Amino acid sequence: MRKYVLPYMFLLVGIAMFTFTNTGCKKDKTIEPIEPVVEPCPDTISFAIVVEPIIQQSCSVTGCHNASAAGGYNLIGYANISTNASVILNVINHNSGFVPMPLGGAKLANNLIEQINCWNLQGALNN
Repeated sequence: MRKYVLPYMFLLVGIAMFTFTNTGCKKDKTIEPIEPVVEPCPDTISFAIVVEPIIQQSCSVTGCHNASAAGGYNLIGYANISTNASVILNVINHNSGFVPMPLGGAKLANNLIEQINCWNLQGALNN
């Protein structure tokens, strides 16, 4: 009977190992996160049709970044906006080291910020 004990021990150990490794909780498995797909900027962002109206409505209002430059920057017209494009992007993205804009207001919608960013990446064209 002793000669049968050893094979049974191996069989029991094998079954136990198989059961232990194949019955673990599925929640314990590590799943790699799926990276979001970042779409490239659309064809060409128009300064006159897209960017300037966003700036006029959100920044160059009375008492802020209009011709009087009460807010420190005049953001009327292409020359003023394009010259300050990097500052504009930093403040509307609420990046550290910059005063978040619009001052005292909610952050601009991400799609508006992205349009200004794309325009800047495309060379800040006067189009």
